[in-house]
Amino acid sequence: MRAALGDAETGPVPPPTSREREEGLRLEGLTVRYGSTTALSGVDLVVPRNEVLAVLGPSGCGKTTLLRTVAGLERHSQGGISFDGVDLSRVPVHRRGFGMVFQDGQLFGHRDVAGNVDFALRMRSVGRRERRETVARLLESVGLAGYQRRRVAELSGGQAQRVALARALAAEPRLLLLDEPLSGLDRILRERLAVDLARVFDRASMTGVLVTHDHDEAFTLADRVAVLMGGRVEQLDTPWRLWHRPATEEVARFLGCGTVLTAYADDEAISCALGSIPRPEDCPTGPVRFGLRAAGLRAVRSTGRSGTGEPRAVVRERLHRHDHVRLTVDVPEDPGLGELEAVTAHGDLAELGEEVTLTLDSTGVAVIPEKSRSRDSVG
Repeated sequence: MRAALGDAETGPVPPPTSREREEGLRLEGLTVRYGSTTALSGVDLVVPRNEVLAVLGPSGCGKTTLLRTVAGLERHSQGGISFDGVDLSRVPVHRRGFGMVFQDGQLFGHRDVAGNVDFALRMRSVGRRERRETVARLLESVGLAGYQRRRVAELSGGQAQRVALARALAAEPRLLLLDEPLSGLDRILRERLAVDLARVFDRASMTGVLVTHDHDEAFTLADRVAVLMGGRVEQLDTPWRLWHRPATEEVARFLGCGTVLTAYADDEAISCALGSIPRPEDCPTGPVRFGLRAAGLRAVRSTGRSGTGEPRAVVRERLHRHDHVRLTVDVPEDPGLGELEAVTAHGDLAELGEEVTLTLDSTGVAVIPEKSRSRDSVG
């Protein structure tokens, strides 16, 4: 076990208890202010050992501030930061034992790939032979076996981020912090690297905190996800529950629910103005709300028959995707619903102004507790 951290002002720190040793990172009431601006407000989070937490939220919500404060690069105004029960408030950056991967990697341009990874090993006074073997092993783990002599200027964006990750891992950090490390890459490469990162985390039994605005990235990498909005944690949950059971309307809309409708759950189903879906076991009976993503409504060209009971809508806009078409529709018989998003197959494409029949698809529906109604909700 690593020695307990202390400093000249506070003296030796008592060794952590077994419970504290398991808890990893703990933030309690963490608040960061810049003058009259509050960037973080009363953030409480625990990241147990060997867990990866994603902090997800829109631009300007305080994600990077949170990460930099944990790293020690920013000072907090109130609250506490501890790791394994040790208070880090006065522990400088270089003594926290944390590694950090930034958006742009920040590699040393005058060193080759091996030199970048080797730097962290030199800082730990690792012998030459062990450094060479460790560099080779780390580069293989991030998919860059044989790249030791490649110059940084010759690397693609994805390769550079892999080197930055290998360099961070070389320091054997007890906590790895990642600041939107895949944001500058194209989507295909970002998705591939996210899977590779998840594999590295799993093999290394890594404890990590990732900040991102990308839903897929967070859900691929994280054991749990914290949604941060306006400097506050709105919800902390598993990826599945966050996607299907958002705690508030704000969270649901951030996660792609463009429409929120009132609904009612009975013993068998949850029903709203657009139809019903089977009631999940974890959904209580009574008033709830539906958060509808585009995939939550399936549109089929109307056959002209009436009396089916399914709502009819009129196509107003079409947006072609590689495997489906996204429609904007409205329901003339219920104008209060406003414009809705729906999806349809390429082979069943309705023209603008043509009528379609709508069916709810439970895979695209999020169930929101009625008691969590948004402060900004109008009804």
